[in-house]
Amino acid sequence: MTPMIDIVFQLLIFFLVTAQMAEQTRSKLNLPQERGEDAAEREQAGLTVNVLADGRIVVNDAEVPLEALDALVDEAIKVAGGADRLKPLVRADRDCDAARLNEVFQRLASRGLSAIRLATERGR
Repeated sequence: MTPMIDIVFQLLIFFLVTAQMAEQTRSKLNLPQERGEDAAEREQAGLTVNVLADGRIVVNDAEVPLEALDALVDEAIKVAGGADRLKPLVRADRDCDAARLNEVFQRLASRGLSAIRLATERGR
């Protein structure tokens, strides 16, 4: 009985630590408040692009210039098995410049991506 309790506690610690790490890797953004869609299950984003308030672009916790975004998108399309299978998620800060956000959307669309999603925060 004692070894089983030890294993349960180790699993508990593991899940608490990994949940904390996952929360820390997500960029802190002030997302727009909109109702959004009511999907029964959430789709996993193959690529998440964060557009910060000052216009910087962050992908996978690394700041990338707009020109480097094309190479990252091409790599994500290869991994997903085609542009029609990749559904990127754009998380844009509410205070970011709309022109910068349009540039990001144009870069994604130029790669053949049609199912680009914009993250929102549910209004309270």
